[in-house]
Amino acid sequence: MDTTKINLLTKKALRGDIKALEEVFNFLEKFDLPLTKYTMYALLYQFVMNNILDLGKYCEECGGKCCKIGDPVPVYDFDYKELKLRLSEKDLKYLKKDNDIYLLPRPCPFQEGWYCKIHKFKPYACLSYPFAIEDELQLAIQNYKGGVPNFVIPDFCIAGKKTKEFMDSIVDNLRKRLGRDPTPRELLKEIIKGQEV
Repeated sequence: MDTTKINLLTKKALRGDIKALEEVFNFLEKFDLPLTKYTMYALLYQFVMNNILDLGKYCEECGGKCCKIGDPVPVYDFDYKELKLRLSEKDLKYLKKDNDIYLLPRPCPFQEGWYCKIHKFKPYACLSYPFAIEDELQLAIQNYKGGVPNFVIPDFCIAGKKTKEFMDSIVDNLRKRLGRDPTPRELLKEIIKGQEV
C-alpha cells in the first residue's frame, strides 16, 4: 500500500470511519515493530478523541490553543486538494508552499475564537492532535518499549487529558480482566461495545 493511500485511510479513520481504522491496523500489524504498535495506540486514542467523546466545551475552555501556538501545520497534497474544493482562492492564499508541501500558519486563519471554521475538512495533521502528531512525539516514540503508551498531553489541552482519562479507565479494566496490556484491537472492540450500550 502506498503512503498516500495509507494517509488517506488514516484521515478517514480519524474522521470516524471504523472500517478505515481497521484497515490501517491491518496494514500496520504486518510490520510487528514497536513504532507500528505505538502508532496503532496513538491512532486509536485520537479516533476516540475525535469521534467518541463530546469534548467541545473543553476546547472552548482552552480557547483552541493548539490552533494558536506552534510551528505551521503541514498540509499534504490530499489535504490541499480537499481544501481547494471547499475554500475560496482568497482563503487558499493563507497556505504557503515550502518545497513540496503547503503549510498552514499558526495562529490559524481559520480559527474563530476557539472554533475551527474548517472543522469538517481540516487537514490530516489537525485531526491528529495531540495523540498522533509524530513531530511533537518523537522522543516518546523513540523511547517506546511496548504496551499501552503513557501519552503525554500538553498542559493546556483539557480535551486531550479527558480523552486520556477515559482511555486509561478502559485500559485499566481490560488489564484486570486480561492480566496484561490490551492490544489496540482489544481496546477498539471494547470501545465499540461501549458505544452499543
